Amino acid sequence: MSPRTTRAWAAAGTVVVAALVNITTGVLTEKWTAAWCAFLAVLVVVGGALHAWLSIGERAAASQRVQDVKVSGRVHQRMGGSGEQTVNGSEIGADLIQEQG
Repeated sequence: MSPRTTRAWAAAGTVVVAALVNITTGVLTEKWTAAWCAFLAVLVVVGGALHAWLSIGERAAASQRVQDVKVSGRVHQRMGGSGEQTVNGSEIGADLIQEQG
C-alpha cells in the first residue's frame, strides 16, 4: 500500500474512532459539550500519534553513487543497511566490489 493510501486509511479510522467516542460519551453522560470535547481530544491525540508513527516508517532508503570518475585501482562500496549502490560512467582499472548487508 502506498504511503498516501496508508495515511488516508489512518485518517479515516481516526475520524471513525473519534465519532464513536463522541456518540458513546454523549449517550452515557447526556452532556454533548463533553462529548464534543472527547471527540476533539481523541481526534488530536490518536491522529497525531498515527501521523508520527507513519512518518517514522517512511524514511528514505540510503544510496551510494560513484559517477564519472577514473580510478586506476579498486572501487569498494560497503553499505550496512538497505539502499541502492550504483556506479555510472566510470572507468575502473581493477575490481569493483559492492557489499550490502
